[in-house]
Amino acid sequence: MAQEVNRSFWVGGLHAVEESIAARPETVLEVLVDRDSAKSPPLAALLAKCRQSGLKARLADRRELDRAASGRHQGAAARIAAPRRQDLREFLRSLPEAGKKDAVLVALDQVQDPHNLGAIARSAANLGASGLIITEHRSSPVTPTAIAASAGAIQKIQVFQVVNLCQALAVCREAGFWIYGADAEGEPVWKTALNRPLVLVIGSEGEGIRRLVRESCDGLISIPQSAGGVESLNASCAASVLLYEIWRQGTAS
Repeated sequence: MAQEVNRSFWVGGLHAVEESIAARPETVLEVLVDRDSAKSPPLAALLAKCRQSGLKARLADRRELDRAASGRHQGAAARIAAPRRQDLREFLRSLPEAGKKDAVLVALDQVQDPHNLGAIARSAANLGASGLIITEHRSSPVTPTAIAASAGAIQKIQVFQVVNLCQALAVCREAGFWIYGADAEGEPVWKTALNRPLVLVIGSEGEGIRRLVRESCDGLISIPQSAGGVESLNASCAASVLLYEIWRQGTAS
Protein backbone atom coordinates (compact mmCIF):
# COMPACT_ATOMS: atom_id res chain seq x y z
CA MET A 1 0.00 0.00 0.00
CA ALA A 2 2.95 2.33 0.44
CA GLN A 3 6.62 2.76 -0.11
CA GLU A 4 9.27 2.51 2.61
CA VAL A 5 11.65 5.45 2.90
CA ASN A 6 14.60 5.46 5.31
CA ARG A 7 12.93 3.07 7.75
CA SER A 8 9.63 4.85 7.54
CA PHE A 9 6.50 4.27 5.51
CA TRP A 10 3.34 6.02 4.46
CA VAL A 11 -0.03 5.05 5.93
CA GLY A 12 -3.19 6.17 4.19
CA GLY A 13 -6.70 6.53 5.60
CA LEU A 14 -8.25 9.06 7.95
CA HIS A 15 -8.86 6.63 10.83
CA ALA A 16 -5.41 5.04 10.52
CA VAL A 17 -3.77 8.47 10.66
CA GLU A 18 -5.92 9.62 13.59
CA GLU A 19 -5.21 6.49 15.60
CA SER A 20 -1.48 6.72 14.89
CA ILE A 21 -1.46 10.29 16.19
CA ALA A 22 -3.53 9.38 19.25
CA ALA A 23 -1.56 6.24 20.15
CA ARG A 24 2.04 7.05 19.19
CA PRO A 25 2.48 10.66 18.08
CA GLU A 26 6.25 10.36 18.44
CA THR A 27 6.30 7.97 15.46
CA VAL A 28 4.37 10.32 13.14
CA LEU A 29 6.96 12.14 11.05
CA GLU A 30 4.69 14.01 8.65
CA VAL A 31 1.01 14.32 7.76
CA LEU A 32 -0.41 15.18 4.35
CA VAL A 33 -3.97 16.47 3.92
CA ASP A 34 -5.81 16.86 0.62
CA ARG A 35 -5.72 20.54 -0.29
CA ASP A 36 -9.12 20.45 -2.03
CA SER A 37 -10.90 18.84 0.92
CA ALA A 38 -9.03 20.43 3.81
CA LYS A 39 -12.05 22.45 4.94
CA SER A 40 -14.24 19.39 5.38
CA PRO A 41 -14.97 18.78 9.09
CA PRO A 42 -12.97 15.51 9.41
CA LEU A 43 -9.85 16.85 7.69
CA ALA A 44 -10.08 20.24 9.38
CA ALA A 45 -10.24 18.42 12.73
CA LEU A 46 -7.19 16.35 11.75
CA LEU A 47 -5.19 19.47 10.91
CA ALA A 48 -6.20 21.03 14.22
CA LYS A 49 -5.10 17.89 16.07
CA CYS A 50 -1.72 18.01 14.31
CA ARG A 51 -1.23 21.64 15.32
CA GLN A 52 -2.16 20.85 18.94
CA SER A 53 0.27 17.93 18.98
CA GLY A 54 3.10 19.91 17.37
CA LEU A 55 3.21 17.56 14.38
CA LYS A 56 4.38 18.52 10.93
CA ALA A 57 1.35 18.73 8.63
CA ARG A 58 0.88 20.29 5.23
CA LEU A 59 -1.62 20.49 2.41
CA ALA A 60 -0.92 18.40 -0.68
CA ASP A 61 -2.59 17.83 -4.01
CA ARG A 62 -4.31 14.52 -4.70
CA ARG A 63 -1.52 13.33 -6.97
CA GLU A 64 1.02 13.53 -4.15
CA LEU A 65 -1.33 11.75 -1.77
CA ASP A 66 -1.98 9.05 -4.35
CA ARG A 67 1.76 8.48 -4.73
CA ALA A 68 2.33 8.36 -0.97
CA ALA A 69 -0.52 5.99 -0.10
CA SER A 70 -1.14 4.20 -3.40
CA GLY A 71 -4.46 5.98 -3.88
CA ARG A 72 -6.02 4.73 -0.62
CA HIS A 73 -6.05 7.69 1.70
CA GLN A 74 -9.49 9.35 2.17
CA GLY A 75 -7.68 12.66 1.89
CA ALA A 76 -5.07 11.97 4.58
CA ALA A 77 -1.76 10.14 4.84
CA ALA A 78 1.00 10.01 7.44
CA ARG A 79 4.65 9.02 7.25
CA ILE A 80 5.31 6.72 10.19
CA ALA A 81 8.66 5.71 11.65
CA ALA A 82 9.18 1.96 11.36
CA PRO A 83 8.28 0.31 14.69
CA ARG A 84 11.13 -0.60 16.99
CA ARG A 85 11.51 -4.20 18.06
CA GLN A 86 9.72 -4.84 21.36
CA ASP A 87 11.21 -7.24 23.91
CA LEU A 88 8.73 -9.86 25.12
CA ARG A 89 10.73 -10.85 28.21
CA GLU A 90 11.10 -7.23 29.30
CA PHE A 91 7.37 -6.64 28.77
CA LEU A 92 6.48 -9.66 30.92
CA ARG A 93 8.92 -8.59 33.65
CA SER A 94 7.49 -5.09 33.69
CA LEU A 95 3.86 -6.15 34.09
CA PRO A 96 2.58 -5.24 37.57
CA GLU A 97 0.94 -8.13 39.40
CA ALA A 98 -2.42 -6.38 39.38
CA GLY A 99 -2.25 -5.97 35.61
CA LYS A 100 -0.74 -9.36 34.86
CA LYS A 101 -3.48 -11.45 36.45
CA ASP A 102 -5.97 -10.48 33.73
CA ALA A 103 -3.54 -9.97 30.84
CA VAL A 104 -4.28 -11.39 27.39
CA LEU A 105 -1.80 -11.79 24.54
CA VAL A 106 -2.46 -13.07 21.02
CA ALA A 107 0.19 -15.20 19.30
CA LEU A 108 -0.01 -15.64 15.53
CA ASP A 109 1.50 -18.82 14.12
CA GLN A 110 2.68 -17.74 10.65
CA VAL A 111 -0.31 -15.57 9.73
CA GLN A 112 0.92 -14.14 6.45
CA ASP A 113 -1.90 -11.89 5.21
CA PRO A 114 -1.38 -8.31 6.43
CA HIS A 115 -5.15 -7.74 6.22
CA ASN A 116 -5.65 -10.59 8.71
CA LEU A 117 -2.90 -9.21 10.93
CA GLY A 118 -4.58 -5.80 10.92
CA ALA A 119 -8.05 -7.20 11.57
CA ILE A 120 -6.78 -9.36 14.44
CA ALA A 121 -4.94 -6.38 15.92
CA ARG A 122 -8.12 -4.31 15.78
CA SER A 123 -10.11 -6.98 17.63
CA ALA A 124 -7.28 -7.44 20.12
CA ALA A 125 -7.14 -3.72 20.90
CA ASN A 126 -10.93 -3.44 21.19
CA LEU A 127 -11.32 -6.54 23.37
CA GLY A 128 -8.65 -5.87 25.96
CA ALA A 129 -5.57 -7.74 24.72
CA SER A 130 -2.22 -6.17 25.60
CA GLY A 131 -0.21 -7.28 22.60
CA LEU A 132 0.52 -9.54 19.66
CA ILE A 133 3.31 -12.07 19.25
CA ILE A 134 4.35 -12.71 15.63
CA THR A 135 7.17 -14.73 14.13
CA GLU A 136 10.04 -13.26 12.14
CA HIS A 137 9.67 -15.71 9.27
CA ARG A 138 6.63 -16.67 7.20
CA SER A 139 4.52 -14.04 8.94
CA SER A 140 3.29 -10.62 7.98
CA PRO A 141 5.21 -7.85 9.75
CA VAL A 142 3.56 -4.58 10.71
CA THR A 143 3.14 -2.93 7.31
CA PRO A 144 1.14 0.05 6.05
CA THR A 145 -1.50 -2.43 4.85
CA ALA A 146 -1.74 -4.00 8.31
CA ILE A 147 -1.99 -0.60 9.98
CA ALA A 148 -4.72 0.50 7.57
CA ALA A 149 -6.61 -2.80 7.97
CA SER A 150 -6.57 -2.26 11.74
CA ALA A 151 -7.79 1.33 11.25
CA GLY A 152 -4.70 2.30 13.23
CA ALA A 153 -5.62 0.13 16.22
CA ILE A 154 -2.39 -1.87 15.92
CA GLN A 155 -0.61 1.29 17.11
CA LYS A 156 -2.40 0.95 20.47
CA ILE A 157 -0.92 -2.40 21.47
CA GLN A 158 2.51 -3.98 21.78
CA VAL A 159 3.79 -6.14 18.91
CA PHE A 160 6.52 -8.65 19.71
CA GLN A 161 8.41 -10.27 16.83
CA VAL A 162 10.08 -13.53 17.86
CA VAL A 163 12.33 -16.06 16.14
CA ASN A 164 10.75 -19.18 17.66
CA LEU A 165 7.10 -19.17 18.69
CA CYS A 166 7.36 -22.30 20.86
CA GLN A 167 10.16 -20.69 22.87
CA ALA A 168 8.16 -17.47 23.19
CA LEU A 169 5.18 -19.43 24.52
CA ALA A 170 7.49 -21.15 27.02
CA VAL A 171 8.64 -17.71 28.21
CA CYS A 172 5.00 -16.69 28.67
CA ARG A 173 4.26 -19.88 30.59
CA GLU A 174 7.22 -19.23 32.90
CA ALA A 175 5.65 -15.83 33.59
CA GLY A 176 2.42 -17.53 34.67
CA PHE A 177 0.42 -17.40 31.43
CA TRP A 178 -1.87 -20.19 30.25
CA ILE A 179 -1.61 -21.05 26.54
CA TYR A 180 -4.77 -21.78 24.53
CA GLY A 181 -4.64 -22.73 20.86
CA ALA A 182 -7.48 -22.22 18.38
CA ASP A 183 -8.10 -25.61 16.79
CA ALA A 184 -11.13 -27.26 15.20
CA GLU A 185 -10.60 -30.34 17.41
CA GLY A 186 -10.54 -28.31 20.60
CA GLU A 187 -13.17 -27.97 23.32
CA PRO A 188 -15.97 -25.51 22.44
CA VAL A 189 -14.74 -22.21 23.80
CA TRP A 190 -17.93 -21.32 25.67
CA LYS A 191 -17.74 -24.64 27.52
CA THR A 192 -14.16 -23.91 28.60
CA ALA A 193 -13.30 -21.98 31.76
CA LEU A 194 -10.38 -19.92 30.48
CA ASN A 195 -7.66 -19.26 33.03
CA ARG A 196 -5.81 -15.95 33.07
CA PRO A 197 -3.37 -14.52 32.29
CA LEU A 198 -3.47 -16.22 28.91
CA VAL A 199 -2.07 -16.35 25.41
CA LEU A 200 -4.47 -17.12 22.56
CA VAL A 201 -2.69 -18.81 19.64
CA ILE A 202 -4.17 -18.37 16.17
CA GLY A 203 -2.89 -20.53 13.32
CA SER A 204 -2.08 -19.62 9.75
CA GLU A 205 -4.72 -19.10 7.08
CA GLY A 206 -4.16 -22.45 5.36
CA GLU A 207 -2.52 -24.82 7.84
CA GLY A 208 -3.75 -23.72 11.24
CA ILE A 209 -1.48 -24.21 14.25
CA ARG A 210 1.68 -26.21 13.58
CA ARG A 211 2.16 -29.48 15.48
CA LEU A 212 4.93 -28.29 17.83
CA VAL A 213 3.03 -25.11 18.61
CA ARG A 214 -0.11 -27.15 19.31
CA GLU A 215 1.87 -29.33 21.68
CA SER A 216 3.02 -26.17 23.49
CA CYS A 217 -0.57 -25.29 24.39
CA ASP A 218 -2.22 -26.05 27.71
CA GLY A 219 -5.54 -26.50 25.96
CA LEU A 220 -7.22 -26.30 22.55
CA ILE A 221 -10.42 -24.35 22.02
CA SER A 222 -12.80 -24.31 19.07
CA ILE A 223 -15.76 -22.38 17.71
CA PRO A 224 -18.77 -24.63 17.09
CA GLN A 225 -20.39 -23.97 13.72
CA SER A 226 -23.75 -24.75 12.18
CA ALA A 227 -24.07 -27.80 9.98
CA GLY A 228 -24.62 -25.65 6.92
CA GLY A 229 -21.54 -23.50 7.50
CA VAL A 230 -18.18 -23.52 5.75
CA GLU A 231 -15.34 -25.77 6.86
CA SER A 232 -13.62 -23.16 9.04
CA LEU A 233 -13.59 -19.46 9.82
CA ASN A 234 -11.03 -17.02 8.49
CA ALA A 235 -8.14 -16.49 10.94
CA SER A 236 -9.20 -12.96 11.81
CA CYS A 237 -12.87 -13.93 12.22
CA ALA A 238 -11.92 -16.82 14.50
CA ALA A 239 -9.67 -14.54 16.54
CA SER A 240 -12.50 -12.02 16.98
CA VAL A 241 -14.97 -14.65 18.21
CA LEU A 242 -12.47 -16.19 20.64
CA LEU A 243 -11.29 -12.81 21.92
CA TYR A 244 -14.89 -11.81 22.56
CA GLU A 245 -15.47 -14.95 24.62
CA ILE A 246 -12.24 -14.33 26.54
CA TRP A 247 -13.38 -10.76 27.22
CA ARG A 248 -16.89 -11.94 28.18
CA GLN A 249 -15.58 -14.47 30.68
CA GLY A 250 -13.22 -11.89 32.11
CA THR A 251 -15.95 -9.32 32.66
CA ALA A 252 -18.37 -11.92 34.05
CA SER A 253 -15.94 -13.12 36.72
